[in-house]
Amino acid sequence: MRSQKASLGGRRRVVGEVFVHGLSHDGRGLARLQGKTLFVEGGLPGEQVSVLLTDDRRRYSNGRVTDIESASDERISPPCRHFKVCGGCSLQYWSHEGQLQGKQSIVLDQLQRFSSLTPAEIAEPLVSQPYGYRYRARLSILWKKGRLSLGFREKQSKQIVDITECPVLAEPLQPLPEQLRALLPELKQREAISHAELFLADSGRALLLRHIRALPPADLNRLERFAQEQQLHLYLMGDEKHVSCLFSPVGDPWLYYRIPALDLKFQFRPTDFTQVNWPVNCQMVAQTLDWLDLKPEDRVLDLFCGLGNFSLAMARKAGSVIGVEGSAASVERAAFNAELNGLQNSQFYQADLSALVAGNKSGEGWLHQSYDAMLLDPPRTGALEIIEQMKGHIPDRLLYISCNPATLARDAGALAQQGFELVRLGVMDMFPQTGHVESMALFRKL
Repeated sequence: MRSQKASLGGRRRVVGEVFVHGLSHDGRGLARLQGKTLFVEGGLPGEQVSVLLTDDRRRYSNGRVTDIESASDERISPPCRHFKVCGGCSLQYWSHEGQLQGKQSIVLDQLQRFSSLTPAEIAEPLVSQPYGYRYRARLSILWKKGRLSLGFREKQSKQIVDITECPVLAEPLQPLPEQLRALLPELKQREAISHAELFLADSGRALLLRHIRALPPADLNRLERFAQEQQLHLYLMGDEKHVSCLFSPVGDPWLYYRIPALDLKFQFRPTDFTQVNWPVNCQMVAQTLDWLDLKPEDRVLDLFCGLGNFSLAMARKAGSVIGVEGSAASVERAAFNAELNGLQNSQFYQADLSALVAGNKSGEGWLHQSYDAMLLDPPRTGALEIIEQMKGHIPDRLLYISCNPATLARDAGALAQQGFELVRLGVMDMFPQTGHVESMALFRKL
């Protein structure tokens, strides 16, 4: 490694001639500095850079690129004017193709590092358009000394970046931030509104305003006129339990998405979890059906099923589907959506899948039944608890949808100990321009 020169004294100093040799699990560059791992924000593999050290610990250091002495061929100019300060899209300096290959490398590295596993087959990535892909986003709102700030959080800060554009928003949503900037100063209780959530669904555009105090009738009237003018669904949320629809262009408070290829319709409210990138979600569901290769007689278990995104698709192909989810509201919505789509071969249960569910009423009907296939779509914390509890009862085909390469690697190791082989893996471009890595892994019992 070349010599390293400190050009600033103190804890925060600049180190030159640092070679980035790889990637961390969250997309930062990896280098070595004085015998320790150095995590380099803004660094790409193969680059020679200068780094501002921001955190120096006993076993590792953190830093960010200040100068690029030798740039990667995959480095590009970020198109968003807010890139340097906004914490939303941290990888805009990396080509889209480079991001996809880099995220695939991250998953493969984590699997090898933590479970000594290599997939027998690597599938082509599911690809998104690089910008204009976000079907939902949450904006923070703050008034300070009479001045409005509306946007996303700064990098590693609680401060708000006052945005004038957001290229990753789906095109129909892009005018809304500036329209809100013009609308909010007209309200009497303008400082009561803390957040705005934007949605694009097949039922149209929607806006959810969170407020910390009741809004007076004059403000409600003005907001309703705005919704009518823009022809969007407008919701108000005063606390975590109460959401009201102030206006709907079609007189229906529900929103909905469709998966056209399967003739499925999902109704939801703005507080329900739905995928940010719906086009990639449709690809993901189609790939799930392809990889699991379900038969009409198959019984399928879908854990962390949410609103039934995968459950209902699998119910189109399988004999029966059991969906399990921790949120009672989601379980109710999944059952509603099954009925909406005329699917009588699915059932849904509530259970905390991160805890011991055996012996609970919610677990008695499904935990130790016999299944032909199983799907796991856990949160970032993974699914280790349920994998260990179901030891000996996991069917021979298991599909794992991951949003965290580290917990996927850990859980894959646990499955390998139970006799499963990782037969196929592919990354999914759910969040272009960010460090989020989504992947799909198919396991089969040896």
